[in-house]
Order: sequence, then C-alpha cells, then structure tokens
Amino acid sequence: MQGRDNFIWLLAALVCLLFVDAISAQFDAAQAQRLVNILLMVTIVIAVWAVDTVQGRWVNWKIGMSLIIVTVMVADSLLESNFLAIYQLVSSFLFLSFSLHLCWKQVMFRGMVDGNKIIGAICIYMLIGVIWAFAYLIVEFIFPGSFSNLEADVWQGNLEELLYYSMVTLTTLGYGDITPQQPVARFLAYMEAITGIFYTTVLVASLIGMRLAHFTGSVSQSGAEEQPVSPDDQGTDELPR
Repeated sequence: MQGRDNFIWLLAALVCLLFVDAISAQFDAAQAQRLVNILLMVTIVIAVWAVDTVQGRWVNWKIGMSLIIVTVMVADSLLESNFLAIYQLVSSFLFLSFSLHLCWKQVMFRGMVDGNKIIGAICIYMLIGVIWAFAYLIVEFIFPGSFSNLEADVWQGNLEELLYYSMVTLTTLGYGDITPQQPVARFLAYMEAITGIFYTTVLVASLIGMRLAHFTGSVSQSGAEEQPVSPDDQGTDELPR
C-alpha cells in the first residue's frame, strides 16, 4: 500500500466511510451500528498503513494500533451495546490523529508537488473533519446534550450528524441546523473553524513554496549545464600563433 500513489487508498476509504454512513442514516439501516464499526475499522487500518514512513520505524506501532482497533470494533459488534463506546471513540480519535500526523509529515513542505501530494492534502483536510467529529462525539458522550438535534442512543447513530456538522464548521459554512449548546462544545466548534482557515492558508503556502523551490532548482541546474566553457578552461594543447 505504500508507494507513489499511497494516498489514493486513504482517500477512497474516507469517501466510502462518509458515503456509506450517510446512506445508512438516510434509510435508517437496522445494522447501522455494526456497519459503521466495520467501515471505521477498515478506514483506520488503511489510514495507519497507507502513509509512507521510514522502514521499520513505526511498524510495531502500526501493528499494535491495528490489533487494538479491530479488537474493540469486533467486540462492540458482537455485544451490540454502548459499553465500549468511550473506548471506541478515544481509540479512533487517537489513531486517526496519528495518521494525520504521518500524512502531514509526508505531504507538507517536502519534495515536489505531484498528484499524490494533492490527494494527500485532500486526505489531510478530510481527516481533520473526521477527527473533530470524534472529538464532538466524545464530548456528547461525556456531557449529553452538548449539541442540538441529536436523537440516537448510540454514538454510531450520531456519527453522520456530527460528521456533517464537523465538515460544515471546518469550511466555515455554518448552516445552523446543529448547534453547540455547552461551553466545551462551543470551544471545539470555533477551534475547528480556526483550524480550517489556518490549514488552507498553510496548504497554499506549502504548495507554492515547493513548486517555486522545484522551479528554481530546475532553472539553476539548466543554467549550470548550458554555461559556456571559457578558453582558459580548455587547456593549453594548442600554442598561440
């Protein structure tokens, strides 16, 4: 999964998670809890393994994270209760944040701009929205009633609404159909809006900087190759007449 086009797998997993979660909410699927668990498990495993790292450096961490998230999600699907909710939410938040860190190191301020980096930048933006949605879910679990218009008893039922709210807040649209009702929720909401604006600014600066550095390096290399050789540097094989 690692390589030049590694981010396409992560983008596909993220889009699949968002789309299928929306479809399950649209049709009120009876197995929504189990379906969300499976999709989230696959997405996190792909997110952890899709990012290029120094060989052997994060392998043990990746294996451990994959085993933990698979164990927690499978156990919750078998029990079909809210007992493991906080463990699922916190572990998902941490693992997605770790994946975001690795993506950021690979995409921002290094190398040349290519299609894979553009896709990676999109993945980072979507990961920020998904991570913030899990932060909202944690707050709603600890402080019930932190957000308006949430009716589900299990967090999987509220995931679609808070993913939607997170993406709307990240892009500073603010439709107002879901609103934070308590101080911690309000704090997270305006911090996400600030993060969204800051990320787009840093992304544009990074892409332009990398492109200019690559262009300047190419021009300098071309100039060095085309520089004429002076007569003094050609040797003294021929004597002057």
